[in-house]
Amino acid sequence: MWELDEPEHYRLGSSLEEEVLACLLGGYGIPAEIGLAAYQRLRVELSRNHSSLTDADSVYFVLKQPILLNGRSVHYRFARQKSRYIAAALTGLERIERGQNDRELRDSLMELPGVGPKTASWIVRNWRQSDEVSILDIHIMRAGRILGIFPQEWRVDRHYALLERAYLQFARDIDTRASVLDSVMWMTMRRLGPAMIAALSRSV
Repeated sequence: MWELDEPEHYRLGSSLEEEVLACLLGGYGIPAEIGLAAYQRLRVELSRNHSSLTDADSVYFVLKQPILLNGRSVHYRFARQKSRYIAAALTGLERIERGQNDRELRDSLMELPGVGPKTASWIVRNWRQSDEVSILDIHIMRAGRILGIFPQEWRVDRHYALLERAYLQFARDIDTRASVLDSVMWMTMRRLGPAMIAALSRSV
């Protein structure tokens, strides 16, 4: 069980570089277990030789290797594309000012290849234990619509700033840390299952 009162559990890496790596390897279309397994492999490479992961071919060589998961061999999806993003992001990260506030850092991270507002917010939330940004993934969007936080017509790709503002205001209204609320929503929606989520969505 997550220790929700100790938000340092969000952190996946021991450096901002590792956190960027972890979050780029996760996300939509990537099962969490596979993303984490790929991250652990690349994390080892990063600790051995940081510059090796600024070369897309070197990243791809590691990512394309089969992953043994629960007794079966699986492959990381989008390995070629993610290899390019990782190499470019780790190169570009050297130019980012680390002393910025949470939102400024999020906006700077969005300038890196392959890093949109959701991934950038995920990095900042994890690394800074931030309550100033919101990770608007599919689970949070569904929960927000069911709860009436988000208008049905708002979309992540068009209305991220409005959605984030509404989410953060809701967290303030119920006197809850935004990062903790994110964890509660995310875990609850994952556990409900598709049938229950569909039923709840129809009732809105």
